[in-house]
Amino acid sequence: MADLQEEGNSKDFMADDRLKVITNKIAKLKLKLLDLTRRNPLISVSLKDKSGSNIRVVDEVLSLLFNEIKSGKMRILSLPALEDELKDELSREFHDALSESRINDEMYLRELDAISQNDEKSADLLAKAERNLKDRIREKLKMPIRQTKASLSIQQHALNHDINPHYDLPLENEKHHDGRHTDKEIQTLLLPDVLERKLNALSLKDRTWKEEVGINVLYAGFGFLEWKENNNSEKQCYSPLILLPVELEKRRARSGQEFWISAEDATPEWNMTLSEKLRIDHGVLLPKYEEGQSIEEYFALVESQQPKGMEWKLKRWVLVGVFPSAKLSMYYDLDASSGWNFLSNPITSSLFGASSNSEQEVSAFGDEYNIDDPEIEKKFLCW
Repeated sequence: MADLQEEGNSKDFMADDRLKVITNKIAKLKLKLLDLTRRNPLISVSLKDKSGSNIRVVDEVLSLLFNEIKSGKMRILSLPALEDELKDELSREFHDALSESRINDEMYLRELDAISQNDEKSADLLAKAERNLKDRIREKLKMPIRQTKASLSIQQHALNHDINPHYDLPLENEKHHDGRHTDKEIQTLLLPDVLERKLNALSLKDRTWKEEVGINVLYAGFGFLEWKENNNSEKQCYSPLILLPVELEKRRARSGQEFWISAEDATPEWNMTLSEKLRIDHGVLLPKYEEGQSIEEYFALVESQQPKGMEWKLKRWVLVGVFPSAKLSMYYDLDASSGWNFLSNPITSSLFGASSNSEQEVSAFGDEYNIDDPEIEKKFLCW
């Protein structure tokens, strides 16, 4: 009986050893599933991306947008076209100056006289004369220069249309009085043709990943951490903090093609890849975002966790883009909290040194031999 008990204790001890070995091995192998280099946009997103992998948001309240996009579909908006009427030209002062100049501006009157009613381009020439007149009024009233393709400042073009061009988004108590921050539209800093081109590229990439790999890679990133891999590094890393899976839909409308995104029933995810990078390389524990937590509270928590001697700054940015994470599902499956029993599973157990035959217990470690034993020494040649 004592022998049986001793044999049972021995088997339990071997099983415990084997479980420890398997657990440690899997913990190391898990990390190989993650790309912790700057090539991974989860570690450092490219903000000068010309391949159409992301689109940045402006003139929205971050917390309101986060809640709104989870509750329904929202349309992604471009800037007005360069030829569209400027909002700052709708003021009473500008309107009065324009009315007076149409009567008294000599250059405008000469241009009108030079236009022949029989000319097929008379409408274009009239529109050009009108635009030239408005530009002179803008200069007279010391208004910002109207933006053209020949000399374009996107930021100034946005300001001319009363759109805030800054990527750092405001707090909820700073929302605009006209209600623009509570509508169903997401403002970008892209002209119509550029936005359509980039959104088509995003749509194609998302569809390709779904067809070839079977996963969604299109996310809206809320809040970014600006940090450096080391103090000697000249390059900053910009890493998303919260990722919300979104779907992109194209619709045809009278005005052209429209793009809508939604995240209904989607679960926000924290950037676990960034968390592992900071933990392994810097010993820093990034706070985990819990579903239902106020996004502003989470940002404040991240800011408060800044390690000593490390550059660490929260950016209130929102970006819609491609964040490939094909191996993250496998990473989660291998987590100790997933419920998997790797020791009892015949495949994983045999891979790490156990026999598939439950009656043959094999230690996870190799057998130990006393190499100084003469009987052992005879079996090997010494060179």
